[in-house]
Amino acid sequence: MCELGKRLRDAREAKGLEIAQAAEVLKVRRVILEALEDCRFDELPEPALARGYLKRYAQLLGLEPAPLLALYPIATPELGGPVASSKAAPGSKAPAAPSSTGWLWLVPLVLLLAILGWLGYRALNPPSTSTPAPPPAAPVTPPPPKQISLRIATQPTGARVYLDGFLLGQAPLEARVEAGERTLRIEASGYQKYEQVLTLQSDRNLSFALTPVPPAPPPTAPGLTPPANPATPTPTTGLVLRLEGTSWLRVTDARTGRQLYEGTAPSGTQLSFPLPVVVRAGNAGVVRVIVGGQDRGRMGNVGQVVSQRYGQ
Repeated sequence: MCELGKRLRDAREAKGLEIAQAAEVLKVRRVILEALEDCRFDELPEPALARGYLKRYAQLLGLEPAPLLALYPIATPELGGPVASSKAAPGSKAPAAPSSTGWLWLVPLVLLLAILGWLGYRALNPPSTSTPAPPPAAPVTPPPPKQISLRIATQPTGARVYLDGFLLGQAPLEARVEAGERTLRIEASGYQKYEQVLTLQSDRNLSFALTPVPPAPPPTAPGLTPPANPATPTPTTGLVLRLEGTSWLRVTDARTGRQLYEGTAPSGTQLSFPLPVVVRAGNAGVVRVIVGGQDRGRMGNVGQVVSQRYGQ
């Protein structure tokens, strides 16, 4: 396995993701992710698309795309070319200058030996008549994935916008995204989740009106009270949970471990329980806690999951 495939597989297994789950989130065929992890690059589509899949897969796994893109092989022609070389002609040693005129008879002999050496060299190394090889072609760099501008507005404002499972931000927003088939998801507290597959080829300006979640019937489990009425006084003993928004709740008797309540309570619901109890809230920022008639404030922040024990 190559270094690129090993990093992808290790990151996916560390997140506990099956390769089929990753393919479902990214809306790509499973065989593409398998080819990336097994380094079977010849089974992938053209380089521009394959690099786009690799970048999105790396983002899903929480990896930095740039180092992985650098590991993706790009076929480049082998650089090279004729190398000029020269060989010294045998016997071409330059004669030393004679120290006196008595050595002048050596000059014709040296010239004769040089001519014979040059003729022998030409006989053994005839000049090439073949056409020189053309210079190597320049490496082909695949074009980067196409980018478009995506503008999204929602009603109500402040909804969380996801693209292929990644949070873009809160509406209204504008972002540069890769073109292609993408999955858009919009979520807001108290509203039904909206999801749609978009084909993005050019700049888009989209607007969505979310549908409110229908109110749930008031809880009827033992120890619970109907939704709070302004005219109904708050109990001064035990625990009271007042819902200022929709949240999932589970309440357990701290002594016996018996579950007293579990479900999604709508905004305006008021629940009361004898102490001591353990409360777990899926949206702690909308759950107001009143113990023995004293307001303890909200359990936590909006969207935060909090478990808390109340009473000795």
